[in-house]
Amino acid sequence: MTAPRLEPLTRRRRGLRRLKEVPVLPSLITLGNLFFGFLAIAKVADALRLTTPGVQFSAVANFFEIATVLVFVAMVFDALDGRVARMTGQTTPFGAQLDSMADMVTFGVAPAFLGKQLVDWHAQTDQNGLLPLHPKLFYAAAAIYVCCAALRLARFNVETGADEDDHREFKGLPSPAAAAVVCALIALFCTRGDHLAENGRWLFQEQHYDLIVVAMPWVLVGVGMLMVSRVPYPHALHALVKGRRSLPVLALLLFLIVIAAIEWQLALVVSTLGYVVWGLGLGCYRLLFRRGPADDDGDDDTFDAMRSQPSRN
Repeated sequence: MTAPRLEPLTRRRRGLRRLKEVPVLPSLITLGNLFFGFLAIAKVADALRLTTPGVQFSAVANFFEIATVLVFVAMVFDALDGRVARMTGQTTPFGAQLDSMADMVTFGVAPAFLGKQLVDWHAQTDQNGLLPLHPKLFYAAAAIYVCCAALRLARFNVETGADEDDHREFKGLPSPAAAAVVCALIALFCTRGDHLAENGRWLFQEQHYDLIVVAMPWVLVGVGMLMVSRVPYPHALHALVKGRRSLPVLALLLFLIVIAAIEWQLALVVSTLGYVVWGLGLGCYRLLFRRGPADDDGDDDTFDAMRSQPSRN
């Protein structure tokens, strides 16, 4: 009669012993990701606190720009924690869950908050009918992005293992890439009126920057839908660094580096939007030309739902 009672108690004690031992270095790096994501939200909150309604956006553009930079800094920590954990043999379920929680704040909540505040700021001072939509739709766009980020991270934890090969291609737009698209557009908008942004002034007129504000709700919804889709997105670092590439690819990378050295905001927009188009193009190619079961690396289930075929998994 006592055996059924002791078994659950033993399992609980074993669980407590496991929680007492956590990977220190990878966890600290993951917490750095979370810290910078929170700091990005705090910077925009400071901008709202220190100004009054009706003030021109140029008065707070520096706060928004710093917030976007903090999100990109958090991406560096996010790229390091998993690699450090695998190199040191400290991959644990605790680290995976902590990483997802940090990503939810940094790449889920923070970009949605930044994008919504950018739109709200201009909605308050909109006298030319730039944002004719109802304000509740702006809330809905940000909420859709946050919910899709949560679904994307949960699905990633379930479907992806700890092996390096499992991280070479993603099903759906990765949450850091989605956050990069939103933050890159905001950073580019912050260069409006900046005399140092010579390339931006040459490529864009004043009304072109307004398109970023108008498109921001649609961008939040679009990248949110891509996160929960099955569109294949290669790991950018693996795709560019591993192996040999053609000379035009090297020339393109050199071009982006030169642009980044002159105007990093424009380079981020080009690279992030190019990555989104890259995945969409790859998905269309596989959908059109790879109809048989011989897809490489087991990726033929990426578009099973589109082809109405049962999954091999």
